[in-house]
Amino acid sequence: MPAAPEVTPAAIRRRVRRWTLPAGVTAAAVAFDGRSGAFALGDGTLRRVVFAEDTPLDIVEAHDGAVLALAAAPGGGFVSGGDDGRVMLTDGTAPRELFREPRRWVSHLAVHAGARTIMAAAGKSAIGLDAAGTVVGRWDDHPSTITGIALNQTGKRVAVAHYNGVSLWWLASKQQSAAKLTWKGSHVALSWAPNGKYLMTAMQENELHGWRVADSAEMRMAGLATKPKSLGWSADSRWLVNSGAEVVTCWDFSGRGPMGRPPAEICPGEGALVTVVAVHPKVPIVAAGYDNGTVRLGRPGHAKTTELEPVGAGPLTAMAWSPSGDQLLVGGEDGGAALFDFAGA
Repeated sequence: MPAAPEVTPAAIRRRVRRWTLPAGVTAAAVAFDGRSGAFALGDGTLRRVVFAEDTPLDIVEAHDGAVLALAAAPGGGFVSGGDDGRVMLTDGTAPRELFREPRRWVSHLAVHAGARTIMAAAGKSAIGLDAAGTVVGRWDDHPSTITGIALNQTGKRVAVAHYNGVSLWWLASKQQSAAKLTWKGSHVALSWAPNGKYLMTAMQENELHGWRVADSAEMRMAGLATKPKSLGWSADSRWLVNSGAEVVTCWDFSGRGPMGRPPAEICPGEGALVTVVAVHPKVPIVAAGYDNGTVRLGRPGHAKTTELEPVGAGPLTAMAWSPSGDQLLVGGEDGGAALFDFAGA
């Protein structure tokens, strides 16, 4: 892995494109080929941007209701889930339905490009699809509505967050009981470390809870100011970062792990709360969005912070890096949206 560049205003040259969209941004994603990105909106549309073209955003009428989840699609383009119960594929300007779950919201998606797998959460059910939309598995036996879903690094195992813990399923096994990781309370977000060793959840009780997958050893990080809705990992799985405070909290998983060690705190909000985080895909640079539209970049263990151009004036809700790390999409609750292009400066 190359050495991380200094995060200083002089080192961070960028070209910025900004938009004011007609509804709040609920999610953002960049396609696996790195050529385009998309914002998901509460009005049911996607707004697609081609990075190399200085043209208006494509408008895609994807859902009859709010778009709740968005991810890069394994075969190209984007896959989205909505409160109309549909999973839609958008690989041009005309979306195509891959799956429909009547009277349910498709609220979470997880995708693995190599395994060409799409996991969709609808109510208490987790549904596995291949890239063409064929159902390859279904797991209905969850105790509550699913609140997060994640695939491991091989794409062969899925984790499902729900009330009182997480259930683990092997995708290829037709006869199995879920492995249970139990902790009482409401788990509101889920993230699997890129090396597959740790699962972390964000909890309603302003804390994080996690497990080492190999032996189910538990860890608990408490004391956040608000509910930490956004989690992210560095590519080498050393750093877990989260929202929920006036700083980005960075937990060090190297060596003996984060327990008993205070977290690093970066990107102070100067009175604003961090609402969304995203880690650069190659170097440990963290992008942080705040509840007043501010965007900053920082690195764990470094005091310097770079403030980028603000995106709207309300809470930021979505961030996504391109696979190369040359582009960053940012969107907010008030419809503010931006593309920071660090390669095109």
